[in-house]
Amino acid sequence: MTVAGVLIPAKADAYATAKLPALQMRTPIVSKGENHMKIGYRTPGLRDYSFEQKLQLAKDLDLQAIEVAARELASEDDAKRLRHQAADAGIAVTSVAADSNMCDPALLTEVRDNIAGGVRLCQTLGIDVLFSRTLWPPEGVPQEDTWTACINATREAVQICADGGVRFALEADPPCFVQDLERVERLLDGVSHPNMYINYDPTNYYIGGSDPLLAIERLGHLMVNGHIKDGVYRQEKKGETPIGEGDVNYAEIFRSMGEHNIDIAMNIEHCNTVERVTSAAKYVHSVLASM
Repeated sequence: MTVAGVLIPAKADAYATAKLPALQMRTPIVSKGENHMKIGYRTPGLRDYSFEQKLQLAKDLDLQAIEVAARELASEDDAKRLRHQAADAGIAVTSVAADSNMCDPALLTEVRDNIAGGVRLCQTLGIDVLFSRTLWPPEGVPQEDTWTACINATREAVQICADGGVRFALEADPPCFVQDLERVERLLDGVSHPNMYINYDPTNYYIGGSDPLLAIERLGHLMVNGHIKDGVYRQEKKGETPIGEGDVNYAEIFRSMGEHNIDIAMNIEHCNTVERVTSAAKYVHSVLASM
């Protein structure tokens, strides 16, 4: 069966419903004046907490949003419950992460199932942003063959999202195949689809060797969601650090986003304890207060 044009695999019938709201395609979230960027956090790290607790934490930390992973929601009922809980708490659910390996042709059926399942969750949650990284190819595959596979799989994923009224956002992330600005632009050109957007993670661009501010210049018109973490780029280490202990200049990044009228949710991520989420939120609030 299909829902909003999205094929429902037999194994995913638990998600199926004929009552999902039809969502209209929208342009990127851009204002003409005052910036309304939301600060939130990714919830998958707090594995032992209920969504009620995760939402309460967001309220306690003066965060306006959360971002969820598809794996956190085992059924349509879970998504419906979260939608009502978030509305009651006054917290926005901004996007669904549905990581799929776009680089291995042997996994194309899995990609289709993952993305279709993510679309149904977005529909049930009443949101329209799904994002994925490209992940990586099997060993021994020539780069050009991987580009062909990645472009084809990503195009299918983007179309599945379009058929369901959901925007597909690509996240660059080392050590994935598409890990820097140059490769993001090559994939965008290869897919060439109006429903392909960007999940902006400035730290991933930084530790992948790209300038996060240049990414805003080149891709800002496509940004619909984003992440906050921190990192360093050293000869001996190119990787993440606790938020506030790395080199990523969020004052410059937030200022540039404001100048480009990019009004999206930026979600703190890779914090797997309440203490780490709290520390990161305090840091982000201090950066915003200093601007």
